[in-house]
Amino acid sequence: MAHYRTLLVAIDFSTSSTKALARAQALASTFDATLHVLHVTELPSYPVLEDVAITGVAGAWVEELADKAVAAAEQRLTKLVAEAGISAQHVKVVTGVPRLAIVAEAKACHADLIVVGRRGLSGLQRLLGSTADSVLHDAPCDVLAVSLDD
Repeated sequence: MAHYRTLLVAIDFSTSSTKALARAQALASTFDATLHVLHVTELPSYPVLEDVAITGVAGAWVEELADKAVAAAEQRLTKLVAEAGISAQHVKVVTGVPRLAIVAEAKACHADLIVVGRRGLSGLQRLLGSTADSVLHDAPCDVLAVSLDD
């Protein structure tokens, strides 16, 4: 069995990611590893504005929206970690596309293992893929996808 030194757990506040957080904490404790907890905030996209540069008042509004979303997520994530009694050394919220941001953060923190929640997808959702699947294919390290049934 591998000896993991740095774990990254990605949280989206779903039931499966809460299970992933508990699993990551158990593994971090077992391996005496550093635990990084990450949440990625996706900003809403506005397709009609894709070709328009957002500046001035509108640009400030979008930036303010992003700042508020990150602040709310930071507060929620900090509370979740504290309520779970988890001693995460690093808690971080970033804005972006989850599958890309998780892989980027794993590289940045030199993670040996990424822990993510896995949902049972069906139909079109499965065809389009999931964040866990994308991370699995692009990750620079091992990936553990924690099922709701675990």
